[in-house]
Amino acid sequence: MAPTLSRTCQSEGVQRYRPSIWSPSAVPADETPVLDPVDMKIIRELTHDARTSLAELGRRVSLSRSAVAERLRRLEESGVIQGYTAHLDLARLGLSLQARVALRPHYRSRKDTNRLRERLLTTACVLSCVHVTGQNCYELTIAVRDARHLEAVLEELGTLGETTSSVVLSELVNPRDVDVTTWVTR
Repeated sequence: MAPTLSRTCQSEGVQRYRPSIWSPSAVPADETPVLDPVDMKIIRELTHDARTSLAELGRRVSLSRSAVAERLRRLEESGVIQGYTAHLDLARLGLSLQARVALRPHYRSRKDTNRLRERLLTTACVLSCVHVTGQNCYELTIAVRDARHLEAVLEELGTLGETTSSVVLSELVNPRDVDVTTWVTR
């Protein structure tokens, strides 16, 4: 049986850049917080290495340790920073094969969506699931040991609906390679 991996559901979106100081208490949940260039530098540095110490981060963005800590607190409270994660080498965990699976469920209702989510969370191989437009409703990323394991997981997912799968050969662009801060400053 494959090890259970920690999952985080996150909505990702490009935020508009507004160059000025902001207050998290003044930012409603559905609004984009105002970020200044220093905030963007902090985000960029943490994207490359979330374990950077506050002192080192301060040196890199020309702020004191306490000023960086305050800005991080604001970025966290406003929801811009939603957490800090470890990047895992799945192959070293025995999950050397990744696949993308398009899923078109048999039934589609709000109640069924909640059931689907619970079922996917109990399937140890599912790393992520996104709701998409187009012919299929959901796109899953799964990690398995080998082709035989992939076949078993696809059979299990097949009980939920029609599936179409693609095996990942290599990853050309990884989220860690992308500097999102350059997009929001345009």
